[in-house]
Amino acid sequence: MNWKESVCLITGASSGIGRATALKIAERGGTVIAVARREERLASLIEELGGAPHSYVVCDVGDLEQVRAMAKTVGERTQKLDVLINNAGVPLGGGLARSRPEDVERVVKVNLLGTIWCTQELLSLIDKAPREQGGPAIVNVASMAGRIPMPGSGVYTATKFGLVGFSEAIWGEMKNRGIRVMVLDPGFVHTEGFPMDELSANPLTRGFVMDADRVAEALCLGIERGSSEVRVQWWWTPVYFLTVLGGPLRRRIAYLIAKHFTRGLKI
Repeated sequence: MNWKESVCLITGASSGIGRATALKIAERGGTVIAVARREERLASLIEELGGAPHSYVVCDVGDLEQVRAMAKTVGERTQKLDVLINNAGVPLGGGLARSRPEDVERVVKVNLLGTIWCTQELLSLIDKAPREQGGPAIVNVASMAGRIPMPGSGVYTATKFGLVGFSEAIWGEMKNRGIRVMVLDPGFVHTEGFPMDELSANPLTRGFVMDADRVAEALCLGIERGSSEVRVQWWWTPVYFLTVLGGPLRRRIAYLIAKHFTRGLKI
């Protein structure tokens, strides 16, 4: 990836992984278009990045009309898009029985439909990016909850499983267009929207918690290496394969992980 000539759009850029990724890409010389709902946060981020050529667009990716308007604005600012990072996401915990239908709809729209809509609406700009050095890239920020089901977070887990499935399903389609697709599966990341205070306070589990900066660096390295999937922490890979190879034990393994590592976790 030739970052110095790249234009990179990041959703959910006002905080957490999105904000940290914007800083990493700007450090590498890329031009950032930050997208999120909170304009004051976006304006502060662009100021920290040094202003132009970086810019922002206020958009709720869970609203199709706003996504279309955002894509139109981006198309007026740039002739191509080298990297699309679908990072926007919201939590929903507390179990299915306690979840309001309108909250379920919101999570599905932001976490899953938002990624699909942004990819569709911005695809024409991605198509115009040069194919040298591996070509343009679409990065979908999923979660290990998209690989290992977590009890108590059925709806959130469903959106992340859907996001992983969407990413894998479009690998071939996008490859035929010269576009790379990468899915990022972080584990426990302490951010504003996903606080990990209890895990961080426990000496036995604090080592499993990452900060957004580490995830952002792994994301950028994954793009540079042409990765199709990045899990950030190495130990998630054997855990994932154990859940697959375990067959009927899959549910038991997921339950044990949730029991020991997700107490009080609002996901």
